[in-house]
Amino acid sequence: MIINDTIINAELSDILSELQRQLAINQIPYLRKTKDSGDNIMCSCPYHGNGQERRPSMGIHKKTGISHCFACGEAHTLPELISYCFGYDDMFGREGMKWLIRNFSAIEIEERADVEIDMGRNNISNKDSVLANSNTNKSDFVEETELDSYRYYHDYWTKRGITDDDIIELFDLGYDKSTDEVTFPVRDEDGNCLFVARRAVSEKRFYYPKDVEKPLYGIYELKKSNIAINKLFITESMIDCILLWQAGHPAVALNGTGSQLQYQQLRKMPWRHFVLATDNDKAGQEARNKLSQNVKNKMYTEIIFPTGIKDVGDLGIAKRFADIRNIERWEVL
Repeated sequence: MIINDTIINAELSDILSELQRQLAINQIPYLRKTKDSGDNIMCSCPYHGNGQERRPSMGIHKKTGISHCFACGEAHTLPELISYCFGYDDMFGREGMKWLIRNFSAIEIEERADVEIDMGRNNISNKDSVLANSNTNKSDFVEETELDSYRYYHDYWTKRGITDDDIIELFDLGYDKSTDEVTFPVRDEDGNCLFVARRAVSEKRFYYPKDVEKPLYGIYELKKSNIAINKLFITESMIDCILLWQAGHPAVALNGTGSQLQYQQLRKMPWRHFVLATDNDKAGQEARNKLSQNVKNKMYTEIIFPTGIKDVGDLGIAKRFADIRNIERWEVL
């Protein structure tokens, strides 16, 4: 589909499915009913009756994206329809077009600028170490030349809500063009890259090297940050961790439900207050229980996500950045 001279890499049915999902996350009661009808997809019209139709009356053409309501007569382009659903009163659907580009435009890859961030790798005191590397040889680390080959921007980060260039540089997020995977270097507290975690761009799968022991993700970035910390957020996934950092909340990720190495690292941390922001599902609750059982010298609070939100990542996809910044309003003892 081509809209406003932009290639949109999705069928209309996929676009509407993602739009419905994000509207539901934002508690916007539009487009809840859709039905395939040959050249068109019928949907509940958001322009009359507050979008609450028993039978869908608006048809959206599969090839052009033009919508027309057979009940109220409203006719609009797909970007205009999307803008209206999200509450934007913009001419020609500019915000709706931005939404389409963020979520479905042709892949754009560009080489990242060579930004130098002085993280003080050579000025680290061993007396404050929370991750001992005495048994690790330099040859075991991922070489800088390999990391250089991944230092490209990919629009995947924008789709996940990660838009701050400084955060992308801090975590050294990248893209492996040979495998079509985004890359997450996992470092020890000295900044040495232990391994590179990956996520396939085209499917929801993370990859880790076989038999690696996962430290806390973000431990290096945490130690080298210059911001004052009075409490530390703990997440399951790396993306959740990064989104919290972007919103001003220091965090680490378990990349699972927790391990003895990670519990040891957490016990040694100087901060007493941990905020558990693991997923709103069975695995997330397991991670919370295991943390409180294995790391007993800390005070815990929890983030209780509203119904329909699984984790911080859902908020990032929906571009609910204000909710991430103000996530503490969902914090409970």
